[in-house]
Amino acid sequence: MKKLSDLPRFILILALAPLALATAAQRGPAARGCQGAGQANGACAGACAAVASDTAPLALGNQAQMALLFQIDEERMARELYTAFGAKWNLPPFANIPQAEARHEAGLRQLAARAGLAAPAAVTGRFDSAEVQKRYDDLLALGLTSADGALRTGAYVEEVDIADLNTLIATTDNAALKATATALKTASGHHLQAFVGVLTARGITYTPQVLKADEYQAMLAPAGGGAGRGMGRGQGQGRGWCGGQGRGHCPLGG
Repeated sequence: MKKLSDLPRFILILALAPLALATAAQRGPAARGCQGAGQANGACAGACAAVASDTAPLALGNQAQMALLFQIDEERMARELYTAFGAKWNLPPFANIPQAEARHEAGLRQLAARAGLAAPAAVTGRFDSAEVQKRYDDLLALGLTSADGALRTGAYVEEVDIADLNTLIATTDNAALKATATALKTASGHHLQAFVGVLTARGITYTPQVLKADEYQAMLAPAGGGAGRGMGRGQGQGRGWCGGQGRGHCPLGG
């Protein structure tokens, strides 16, 4: 889990740093919020099927239990932030990504139930984790200040989510939890692409705040083309953020 010390640094950068203009080359078709639009939901097909159909009890260690409960709070935080931003700013990512975050949260809650854990209560704006609560309060204020601030906040949230999913993956040897967390990490990469793509189209260069440069670039690398529709492996057709219809039928699809 990322430390709160990273959050003030991001706030300072967002509040004080000038927004760098993208070059003309960065403003091409792939930068119009459609980056990754052709990526369907094939990456999460196996994890989706396992979460949807398996009700067998899970045996998780203490670290994995704590990381799982933390991640449930974090997925709901992302959904609530994006919903709030979407109510104020008419931007495609905030219209589509909250639906994916809701699916992610539901899948993690199902895993928590199988592990015999009491999942965090779903009270709007309130989180069991003090760390997540602090993030939510600070980031909500930032994202409501401007549309560009909301997009940069969204990219930051996805970076932190990827880092925390890395932590969750590292805490467990349980196949179901590891597969689900890995699928969610892939989905968060898609979300990060969407936010960075819209920022680039608006002439803003986003600089990663949490991820190392190599992992950040790997997350931005398109998996199946940057525009149009893509075919998932075994889960049918899904559109990206510009299509407005999510990514196929995968319960955890990003």
